[in-house]
Amino acid sequence: MLEKLQSEWRAEHMIRSYDVDLRMIARLPVLCRFMQEAAYFHAEHLGVGYSHLSPKNMAWVLARMRIEIERLPKWGETVKLRTWPSGRDRLFYYRDFEITDGNGKRLLLASSAWFVIDSSKRERIQPDWWQSQEYPFSPKVFSSKLGRLKSYGCESGELMTVNYGDLDQNGHVNNVRYIEWILNSLPLEFHQSSALQSMEVNYLAEAVYGHTVSICTKEASPRHFDHGIMADGVDLFRAQSVWA
Repeated sequence: MLEKLQSEWRAEHMIRSYDVDLRMIARLPVLCRFMQEAAYFHAEHLGVGYSHLSPKNMAWVLARMRIEIERLPKWGETVKLRTWPSGRDRLFYYRDFEITDGNGKRLLLASSAWFVIDSSKRERIQPDWWQSQEYPFSPKVFSSKLGRLKSYGCESGELMTVNYGDLDQNGHVNNVRYIEWILNSLPLEFHQSSALQSMEVNYLAEAVYGHTVSICTKEASPRHFDHGIMADGVDLFRAQSVWA
């Protein structure tokens, strides 16, 4: 059976008019959704997806992600995505991504770290499926590990209340929404004159319906930003972004 498993998952997407900004360039959260969807389908194919875990009161949780951007695609372009499991350690399962344009030229590389929780207890657990079976791991796109970002403090940021449209199937804020929030914290003029080069994120705790979250962004050095999201004094999300 395992010989027939696909070691990587491939998908194609066209960039639509509702995916782009004022410059007709795709917003990063659009590509993050493509990656999230590909991860979902590949996990399903490998027998460890949502339909397999949900009946056992288990769920995947994204913990860390690093994205390096060479170019964001434009309206009308078709992008090609591939993703694969790239290893595991005591804490995380790793999944990497590559997105190219229609000619095969690289647009983006990303690496992500995930763990599994008991959905009812909201606690991390250690499933044993990859200890008993040799699932297909492929090389990582980055040589360095995904690290834990320092706390920036975010008690006095922009306030926002979590609503229905922010939630995913697990009942908490979808991971892409956090990235949208911090990008929205930068002014329009900055977006019009800047290009995002890289982003690293840590997901630390879940936000749920009705939470009031505080969203902060500060420039640590020229075009290097620290971002934080908090609720009730608890760090939910940390990020760093670099712009050209």
